Amino acid sequence: MAHPDFAALSRRLLGRVDELAGELARRIRAAEADLAVVPPEDLTAVCVRHLRGIYAYLAGESPMELETVRDNARRRALQGVPLAALLHSYRVGTLFIWETFVTAADERVQAVLLESVSELWLGLEDYSEAVRSTYHEVEAERELRVRRDRDLLFDALLGADHARILESADALGLPQQGRFHVLAAETAAEPRLPGHAVWRELPGERLAVVSVPVPRTIAPAARPASTAPAARPASTAPAVRPASTAPAVRPASTAPAAARPAVPPPGGPSPAAPPPDALLADPPPGRFGISPPYTQISQTASALRLARLALAAVPPGEDGVCRYGDRPVATLVASSPETAGDLARRLLARVLELPGEDRATLLGTARAWFAAGGSTARTAEALFCHRNTVRYRLTRLESLTGRRFEDPREAAELFVALETLRVLP
Repeated sequence: MAHPDFAALSRRLLGRVDELAGELARRIRAAEADLAVVPPEDLTAVCVRHLRGIYAYLAGESPMELETVRDNARRRALQGVPLAALLHSYRVGTLFIWETFVTAADERVQAVLLESVSELWLGLEDYSEAVRSTYHEVEAERELRVRRDRDLLFDALLGADHARILESADALGLPQQGRFHVLAAETAAEPRLPGHAVWRELPGERLAVVSVPVPRTIAPAARPASTAPAARPASTAPAVRPASTAPAVRPASTAPAAARPAVPPPGGPSPAAPPPDALLADPPPGRFGISPPYTQISQTASALRLARLALAAVPPGEDGVCRYGDRPVATLVASSPETAGDLARRLLARVLELPGEDRATLLGTARAWFAAGGSTARTAEALFCHRNTVRYRLTRLESLTGRRFEDPREAAELFVALETLRVLP
């Protein structure tokens, strides 16, 4: 509780709030240029409310009133006033209030000012904390609005309204034409990507549309008109080349421009574009699917479907990157999981009924055999067992499935079934 003399002085100053607020507003405006966006009458009105609240608190007439501080902080944050600038203005205000006490106090009251000054600085700390927390709330709200707006624009890229697609691309900073990829990911970290990437977070999935910079290519110089071969008159028979004369060979550097296009065909990747591996050269832990390159932003919806299929080709629980086309069998399985799963369970039904360890041994041996290119010796080396053991296990699988590894078509059926078990959860 403040000293009675200090409280009495606070009550006297409370009666001079309108006069003091104008001077405080002038000091704040002179000390902090970032508050120039605040209209003078607004700043003066805020000073009135703050001075009235702090003098009443120091006089013991009311508790610390922070709602005025929070309201002021919210409005300044929305006006773009930096947090540091607003905190500085509160320090200026606190020093001003202290000066009003020193100036208005007589000798008897000045003796007790130092005993009561802690109340003033504790009030500043409470005000500052209210300002900081309000700024953080406003920033979080702003980020949420920005993210929602960005998500709506991203979703529009996947729609059928061509004009809306182009408008959204422009708002997201994406060109209408260029070299693009879609990335579908299951990862806790956001990977670093080349070029400009626009992200969209969904439950359990992260998506990105990536505009990859493409180096400019220089079109070959046109052949001077004077060196072009003369047109042969229609009535003139072609000259007969002497048998001893070898046909002329055109140097590679003189090939016509049509043979070396500098501009990619519509819908195709640029020959000067970075290799696909450069898109995600150092991925964080997680599963990633990457679409093929495309050149029109309106093709994003189709590219997303392919990126998701590539993602589904990476087995659950594994870390890996799959570019669409890298794992064709796994991608086919992912494109029709219900059918693939049903057929795999039918083909491997008797194997799947075996005890866990026995089942895992047979399936693991078959996978190792395929990975070894059908070599029994390399399979045995990879599994640290004898070749006869490998042959025995493969023979058991053949008897349980009715499929022979030596028949390419039946071996392919086994491989697809094994991939299905690996890819599908």
